[in-house]
Amino acid sequence: MKKLFFLIFSSAMLCCGAAVAQETPMQDVDSLQRVVDDLNEQVRAAEAAERDRAIWKDRAKFFNLGYASQKLTPMDVSGDLSWKSDMGFSLVWGRTYYLHKKPLARMIKFGIDFAWMDMNYAKYSIPETTSGPSRYGEPELDLGAHQFEYGMQVGPSITINPVSRLKISAYFHVVPSASLMVLDDEVNAGYATFFNAGGAVSFNVISIGVEGRWGRASYNNFSLGALDEGMEDVSDVVETGKAKFKTGSVRVYVSFRF
Repeated sequence: MKKLFFLIFSSAMLCCGAAVAQETPMQDVDSLQRVVDDLNEQVRAAEAAERDRAIWKDRAKFFNLGYASQKLTPMDVSGDLSWKSDMGFSLVWGRTYYLHKKPLARMIKFGIDFAWMDMNYAKYSIPETTSGPSRYGEPELDLGAHQFEYGMQVGPSITINPVSRLKISAYFHVVPSASLMVLDDEVNAGYATFFNAGGAVSFNVISIGVEGRWGRASYNNFSLGALDEGMEDVSDVVETGKAKFKTGSVRVYVSFRF
């Protein structure tokens, strides 16, 4: 009887020992798996943060070099009179301020664009019928036809990042500007409000974009009048007035984002 009891007790102890020995390695495996999972999660979070920084934060500033095709139309003249630019250039420097930290649906961000510099220049060829000899038979002073604006842009934008570093953006900006025009012997200056609407496709640093630009303004103009004998005051020579013009243009540009 004692031998039978001893045999049963020994078998039970062996079974318990085997069970304990089997449970310990399983616990170690579970603990190791949790550690691995935590490390993988940390790596994925770090990669996501780096990707977000590289795509959004490091590419928030923009510097645009553009070519402009522009049309200038006097509003005080009856008939269909307008001048098309021979050439035009633009220079824009600014930054996009995103309204939320994480992209919606992992790919969309809304923002506010602010450009502290928007320079635009266009040169025109004025028809010969608009100028001619003076009453003394001498040619009028001809400085050519030039238009220059310096302004600031502000407005909403939306940017989509469908894959990798590729981004597609669209925007609408208000551009308060100081405008200066030289038309032959006449100088026009005034404040003008322009509007820009367009879009761009970018990959890493380089972007290609196109936008429409339009606006109208009232200008104070100054010109040299006829030089008559006996004039003693310069104010008798300089003629002043007001004129209204509207401007429409298309600008194609290369942008560097950094």
